[in-house]
Amino acid sequence: MIDFSKLGGGQTYDTALPPREIFQALPKISQQKYQYPRDVQSQVWQKWFDIRNTENLVIKMNTGGGKTIVGLLTLKSCLNEKIAPAVYVVPDNYLVEQVINEADEIGIKTTKDETCPSFLSGKSILVINIHKLVNGRSKFGVGDDGIKINIGSIIIDDAHACINTVEDQFTIKINNGSEAYKELMTLFTPSLKKTKF
Repeated sequence: MIDFSKLGGGQTYDTALPPREIFQALPKISQQKYQYPRDVQSQVWQKWFDIRNTENLVIKMNTGGGKTIVGLLTLKSCLNEKIAPAVYVVPDNYLVEQVINEADEIGIKTTKDETCPSFLSGKSILVINIHKLVNGRSKFGVGDDGIKINIGSIIIDDAHACINTVEDQFTIKINNGSEAYKELMTLFTPSLKKTKF
């Protein structure tokens, strides 16, 4: 007699929670490249999974250690746990394409459009550059106009480069010989004299 209860009873990449189990269930396109996870990836996933309810976690990995896959599977785990929507942030557009291509190779759904229904419903990961997240007209909670998107899970890849980009975006450089510089110095000199650095 055939036991049909065993069919379809295993974890799928849309139901498993531990990232390593998701990896094993993925509909991988590139079988040779992603046949099995690296040891360091499995270790990072396990450590993250054990403390995943802690806010503001920092994961440090060496270059070439497979951090993109680690980030994608971590966010996929969050989506499977219904902590959505999920956002993967990188410093520039080149890296946006790189992350999307890697996600495609392993069968994880992504989008670059923050209004995409599959992103908003927690079915795909939004991949954006830091400029889209942090700017004066961000869809993610700046200002009073329009609908804001509350992020459930976020990975910021190469946080140092992203911080430098944000600092550049919000820094104004004015020549000390210009009228604007003189006006600003007149305005802020009393406060600067009171402040101890």
